[in-house]
Amino acid sequence: MDYRELLEGVVPEGVRRRLPRRVLRLGDVAVVRLYDGEAWRYRREVGEAVLEAVPGVRCVVAWRGISGVFREPVGEVVAGEGDAETVHVELGVRYKLDPTRVMFAKGNLREKRRLAERGLFDGASVFDMFAGIGYLSLPVAVHRDPEVVYCAELNPVAYRYLVENVRLNDVGDVVVPFLGDCREVAGLIPEVDVVIMGYLKGTLDFLDVALSKVRVGGRVMVHEVFPADWDEGRTAGEVLGAVPGGFEVEVVDVRDVKSYGPGLVHRVVELVRLK
Repeated sequence: MDYRELLEGVVPEGVRRRLPRRVLRLGDVAVVRLYDGEAWRYRREVGEAVLEAVPGVRCVVAWRGISGVFREPVGEVVAGEGDAETVHVELGVRYKLDPTRVMFAKGNLREKRRLAERGLFDGASVFDMFAGIGYLSLPVAVHRDPEVVYCAELNPVAYRYLVENVRLNDVGDVVVPFLGDCREVAGLIPEVDVVIMGYLKGTLDFLDVALSKVRVGGRVMVHEVFPADWDEGRTAGEVLGAVPGGFEVEVVDVRDVKSYGPGLVHRVVELVRLK
């Protein structure tokens, strides 16, 4: 059932038409994005409608935006019982999280699957510079056979869930979590074969750290938001233009991850360090 049908006559028609069609399901919690200010006024009515329309949901969280360098959700539980902490299973990976405290993007599923299927990681050392709760590290650790995956996370809440998710997925012999800035963590670990830069809107500012940490011949996977009308060449050129002096790299892949709003796309530009 479309939850919006239950809101006919309950919220103004103009607001009802602007409500998002899709609801994000994370474990037994549903998340609805109410970034529109008028819609946020009716968050409890929307929450009750979602609770009724989506089977198996224990509670409903409304998000009104994303805030700060940690990209934390701004939102609250608006219907149902208990807090929002849940365990979400994706690609056989268990993610424990609270969607009122940390973000989770289902749109990254294709990229997670790609990582989980790549033999590139077998026997490799990996540095996940922006690990979060293990969004990209855990598919590698669970489905491939890496030697070690170093994970840096600055947000204490996300780090706590990262540690818990390492335990839940029984990969503590492979994943090494660090609480701290990736630039500081980089000084504590050896050179690696692969660097994952799973951050958005500012990733290129850390490219010097990534390239200084990856061995010659190793890969760097740069996540960033680009204008959707840029072709692969212009996208690659933007990243190459941010490569600091002293390094030589080659772009070996440019791939879309998901739409990131009107006129924008989340892409990965994959580099090989040549020097």
